[in-house]
Amino acid sequence: MSLDQKALFEKLLEQLQWEEAKRSPFFQDAKIDRLEVHEQSLRWQFDISVPKILPFEIFKDFDARLKAAFQQIAKVSLNITPKNDHFNEQLLRQYWQWVVVNSGVTSPLIQELCGNRAPSIVDSRIEFIAENEIVKNFMTNTALGPIEEMYQKAGFPNFSIHTIVDETSSQKNIEALQKKNEAQNAALVKKANEAIKENAKKRASHPSGGSSSAVIGKKISNDAPVTKMEEIVEEERSIVVSGYIFNKEVRSLRSGRQLLMMKITDYTSSIQVKKFSNRGDEALFDEINEGDWVKVRGSVQEDNYSHELTLNAYDINPVKKIARKDTAPENEKRVELHLHTSMSQMDATNNITDFAKQAKAWGHPALAITDHAAVQGFPDAFHAGQKNDLKMLYGVEINLVDDGVPITYNDKHIPLKDAIYVVFDTETTGLSAIYDRVIELSAVKMKNNNVIDQFEEFIDPGFHLSEQTTNLTSITDEMVQGSKSEEEVFKLFREFCGDAIVVGHNVTFDIGFMNTGYVRHGMSEIKNPIIDTLTLARFLYPNMRGYRLNTLAKKFDVNLEHHHRAIYDAETTGHLNYLFLKDAEDRYGIVYHDELNDHMTENDAYKHARPSHAIILAKTQTGLKNMFKIVSLSNVDYFFRVPRVPRTQLEKYREGIIVGSACASGEVFTAMMQKGMDEARQKAGFYDYLEVQPRRLMRH
Repeated sequence: MSLDQKALFEKLLEQLQWEEAKRSPFFQDAKIDRLEVHEQSLRWQFDISVPKILPFEIFKDFDARLKAAFQQIAKVSLNITPKNDHFNEQLLRQYWQWVVVNSGVTSPLIQELCGNRAPSIVDSRIEFIAENEIVKNFMTNTALGPIEEMYQKAGFPNFSIHTIVDETSSQKNIEALQKKNEAQNAALVKKANEAIKENAKKRASHPSGGSSSAVIGKKISNDAPVTKMEEIVEEERSIVVSGYIFNKEVRSLRSGRQLLMMKITDYTSSIQVKKFSNRGDEALFDEINEGDWVKVRGSVQEDNYSHELTLNAYDINPVKKIARKDTAPENEKRVELHLHTSMSQMDATNNITDFAKQAKAWGHPALAITDHAAVQGFPDAFHAGQKNDLKMLYGVEINLVDDGVPITYNDKHIPLKDAIYVVFDTETTGLSAIYDRVIELSAVKMKNNNVIDQFEEFIDPGFHLSEQTTNLTSITDEMVQGSKSEEEVFKLFREFCGDAIVVGHNVTFDIGFMNTGYVRHGMSEIKNPIIDTLTLARFLYPNMRGYRLNTLAKKFDVNLEHHHRAIYDAETTGHLNYLFLKDAEDRYGIVYHDELNDHMTENDAYKHARPSHAIILAKTQTGLKNMFKIVSLSNVDYFFRVPRVPRTQLEKYREGIIVGSACASGEVFTAMMQKGMDEARQKAGFYDYLEVQPRRLMRH
């Protein structure tokens, strides 16, 4: 008689000799949903359903017992599916080290970065702090995808980890990290590129040579599953890989045999291959050349000398690599308008000559070069264009910033002294004003630094609050259930405000939620004059290292009892606003609301603006000259952590230039993700064209 899924799981626990697990509430009603067996690669995957995400120690014990029990049979892995997938920051951090180690990301850089760091939950989203933009790009492009996937296998819901730059990192740390990463990768990249170039020269001088036809060992079946090199993270009995040879060496041994050593890559990662000669293999070793593509079958073991995973080959077969083709009609070939070369720091390995040659082979009529903040590649691009009969488009990817962020909104010529202020704060279910909701709206009415009235209301969002929201705000379902609706509370808040000046810290976030709500219920947006204490603090105290509410409260000795509860945050913001406006009057003579924005570009305000990527392309000789001016200004006058281009300078030198919206780091894409279509459409009006990249690049 066959066993049901729950009984099968109980049998599995018996095989694991794990008696305490049978009595554990974490495995109550657990069952085996599916066992996926890959016979060729000897891989088994257990899909297990459990009540909720397992505590890490239990999960770790489960995983270790499972692998030990089946180690003589197959390589096993777990895929956990909990009925309740809620989690908190503590659980997220506990799993972090295991997830990183098992994600398949093998770079020494990622292991070092993650060794002393872990993600945190901030405002209902998961953030990982990187020291600089270089590390952020490395994490985003290389590591976060596999790490998020491994979290899901461990039972966590589908989420994205957002990498943000730690603005407090010193330049010394940035340079040290950059040099270390360059040292670890430069030699391998240089060797691979040199091998590719040298092999191309050899083939050009010996056109009849072609790829090796030598088959060493047995023929590998075309149906044999091929493993990506990035997935090789531990010893394997037998696997098949396919890759490009970028280094080859043959050594003669005292025994009279030869040792063939190759370094191959499939462009997901690289691995060293070793093969000891048998009778007749020596001649075949000579037929294998750098630049060939080969398929290799063998075992993966840790090498006794290099202490790295090495593929000990049984069989080596030549592979005829079919070149990728552009199948578009001749009159519809694309033109690449976003291209980085080896002149872009940490973002490319090939020079413009390689790209021009490929574009010519695909029949493209033109090609743009758009390195990061630099134009040193232009001379090579000119010659590459002439050599390959391509029209070369000259451009650069800049870090665009606003000259200053507004301190006030809805400006009015009203005195700041003795005015009535409504200082408010919201607690929300997330970061999107479109898809998330306000669940608490609190405010204090203040005059001359004294609280004269207060407003505090919960809002029932009509759905269950996530565990992340509760952990961050301390607001539970019970606290909001049965509360007033969003429409009712927003109407009451408008009455509470009257004609007062509205104040908030990072007020654009809260105002965004409020105005979206007002529009949703058919009401007009907030018309009151507004002050943002975040940008006001940046103007008055430009040398501070951080401007979070708790940081400012501590510096100016203002009490903050319960951070991330709206009423307490609002009162603290009100006291800070009083101090800041008094300081603004004493130092700058500011006495009216509409005078504050006159100073928003002062004190190097561009340094506090968040850079967004933009592509600029020269369409005339004047445009090329203006591009050189922009690049010079960004590297000489406006360099702060990265070369920055203030928007006014781009506008000043825009003649003869086409401006594109760039990648996922551009402001149009960011606005679409965070604020919605209307905001994105408004941002898009600044650009001459919008760049749309493949969806798979937009995962983060």
